[in-house]
Amino acid sequence: MSAPHHRTDSPDVDAARKGGEAASLPAARTGAPQPSAPPELDYNGRKHRRAMDDATLWDMARRIPAALIQTARLAWSVDRRMALTIVVCQLLSGIGTAVMLTAVAKALPQLMVDDPRQGLAHAWPALTVAVVAMATGAAMWILADWATRRLNPKIASAADLQLVDLHMRAELAAYDAEGFGDRSQAAEIGALRAVDLADDAKTLTNGLVQLASAAVVLTTLHPLLLGVLLLSVVPRGLGGVIAARVDYRVHDQTISARNVRGMMRWWLTTAELADELRANTMRGYLHFWYRSMCDRVEMREVAGARPYLRITLLAASLGGLFTLGMWASLAGLVLAGAMTTAIAGTAVVASQTAGRALNSIIRYSTVMFHHGLYLSDYYEFIDEVRAMTTARGTAQAKPPQQIRLEGASYTYPSKEAAAVQPINLTLNRGEVVALVGENGAGKSTLIRMLTGLTVASDGKVLWDDTDLADADAESVWRHVGLVPQKNGHWPLAARENINLGQPREHGDERIWDATERVGMTKALRDLPEELETLLARSVWGGHELSGGQWQRLACARAMYREPAVLVLDEPTSEMDARGEHQIFRELRAMASDRITVVVTHRLDNVRMADRVIVLDQGTVREQGSFDELVATEGSLLGELYALAQDR
Repeated sequence: MSAPHHRTDSPDVDAARKGGEAASLPAARTGAPQPSAPPELDYNGRKHRRAMDDATLWDMARRIPAALIQTARLAWSVDRRMALTIVVCQLLSGIGTAVMLTAVAKALPQLMVDDPRQGLAHAWPALTVAVVAMATGAAMWILADWATRRLNPKIASAADLQLVDLHMRAELAAYDAEGFGDRSQAAEIGALRAVDLADDAKTLTNGLVQLASAAVVLTTLHPLLLGVLLLSVVPRGLGGVIAARVDYRVHDQTISARNVRGMMRWWLTTAELADELRANTMRGYLHFWYRSMCDRVEMREVAGARPYLRITLLAASLGGLFTLGMWASLAGLVLAGAMTTAIAGTAVVASQTAGRALNSIIRYSTVMFHHGLYLSDYYEFIDEVRAMTTARGTAQAKPPQQIRLEGASYTYPSKEAAAVQPINLTLNRGEVVALVGENGAGKSTLIRMLTGLTVASDGKVLWDDTDLADADAESVWRHVGLVPQKNGHWPLAARENINLGQPREHGDERIWDATERVGMTKALRDLPEELETLLARSVWGGHELSGGQWQRLACARAMYREPAVLVLDEPTSEMDARGEHQIFRELRAMASDRITVVVTHRLDNVRMADRVIVLDQGTVREQGSFDELVATEGSLLGELYALAQDR
């Protein structure tokens, strides 16, 4: 990322250039200097940076068939009938072109007679065949387009669903792998572009079929005509490749600015940040920042128009000269008696057909080359994540009476130090355990190990006698209720936000029981449709909850499951005192039927725990009752509690 470029224009000049928008900035009103423009962004680590510029024609020719095969494989997997329809229509369209050109070649000699009526009388059967062939080719194109439009939504859904499903089934360790997020984003782009590839592949293959049909007919009519055809289309083809590179260079130079502008646009227009933006008078600067990004993109796109025009004009001029040469060659062959006038006329028609086909081939080859890179990312990532999906064993876990850690530790991928050092620990049913420690002590990692979200790198985590490394993960999670630090504000109805699709054999009684435990009954009763109300203010008819209410709902979600292992990680950080008191009172009341683990930095709440486990740098530093540990000299809990009381 390069250093920021500072503006040198005066406020008045800048305001004039920006159409008066800069005048709204505080700096412009006071005469103070404008703020520095945003830094130039250039993500040099992009995998496909300068892909088009660096690719040779051989690279493109080699990758395009691979992209076609990948697209065909995806299309075949989602709807074989539509995929086959497209292929058949393309072939029939090409046959129609060949028949049309052949019929034209047959009709032209009959038309070139002294008596037009007689010529037309003899030529009309061939002309009829040509018209029918053209109409058939057009109909096949329309039918192929219809099939593609039916296929595209299925391709989009299949690619997206597979990606989402694998993300949800992957081990959590996959998310911690270096570069996982980048590869995931590249795969998502590939999934999005799979639909474009289907359209591009259809147009490209149609161009190839049309070009092949024209070439076959011309070669059949006269061997020299294939060379004449190449003379007419090669300049346009080369011009198309060079122009495509210019287009891609502009795309490459602006992709970073467009990406970050897109992200910023969401932040500038979302209700979530509207209060902060206004109260902190950020509108002026952020408008300036956003306009700077727009100007950057606009400037580079406008600058790219000039070389594109030069290349297009040069290619058109050369194409015109070569076309003139083609006509001269045809005229020479006719005058020399080596070719009839009718065949020459057919050659002109065929060259026009071939030229249009070649333009499609060049344009969509370059597009497919680029899209194909991302589709390859998609398949590579799918293979990577499929190998990392949760598949541990077949043992069926049962609600545990006891959880034991025997020398259990965990080290994150590409990290040398263990997040949790080898620990020996036992948690018993009916016990409320509080995990305490400073940030980075290993609390969240230990929770993941206790609940089977991650498998210990070394040692064992046992639910009674079942090693979680050998247990079916889903059978473990059926007995877990988890309230994480960041809980989901799911854009679902209130009912589904609590039961998350669990069986409803108990009706709504169990839901209302859970909401009563967390103090959310009145808030839900006050919603327009109670449990049917959509909890998403950004959607028409939806409603929003406060931060504390969302936390209560997350607690209700965990309690609704009536789990054997209940884990709450900072469950009351956004609640008021009344809500916090109610949650911990309910935890205490429910404790006898389960193993309860609470993580909290509010140490006054730790008093309700039967046992406090204090973690320090991934090890158990001390454990015992709250009163015992606080009274112990040198206790970390005592130190943290004293600091909390001094605030």
